[in-house]
Amino acid sequence: MKKLDFTVLAFAGLLCLISLPMAHAANRAGSATFTLGAGNYYFSSRRHIDNTGFPFAALGYNFTDQWGLEGLFAVFNTDSNRPEDNGKQVKGALFALDAIYHFSPYRIMQPFVLAGVGALGLNPNGTDADNQGNINAGVGAQFFANESVAFRIEARDFYTIVGGKNDVFLDAGVTFLLDIC
Repeated sequence: MKKLDFTVLAFAGLLCLISLPMAHAANRAGSATFTLGAGNYYFSSRRHIDNTGFPFAALGYNFTDQWGLEGLFAVFNTDSNRPEDNGKQVKGALFALDAIYHFSPYRIMQPFVLAGVGALGLNPNGTDADNQGNINAGVGAQFFANESVAFRIEARDFYTIVGGKNDVFLDAGVTFLLDIC
């Protein structure tokens, strides 16, 4: 079901892109961004938990046409794959605060890179949370439907500072730009 949700979101976004005129659009200085999306999170094999898909929300601000700041939040449920845990459920939350650099747009597409810090909270037994700091970096692109709505795809690598675990998050979403300044 989770893969189906992501597939439907990606397919709907691609259909929107195909039907768009070739306009020029991009991020604007002084605009706030709000993104709703979904993605698949691929955990390091050293974590011993199943990969999972989940929705996320992100809120950001563009200081200039190129530079912005964004915070991401997501919650998820997955299962332990350790034999001794017998498939016990693991609850979690993902936080990230990233600086974003938007490259020059080409027609409706604007590529970007992002990097920042965050935390991954895992709660394997329902009572004790294991919060782990991370650094992350990623690449992506936005495809603008008009001046204020964009379809977004990206890939991020989350590296846990303590324990050296590398996780990957592949996602897609819809971003809304709101002029506030």
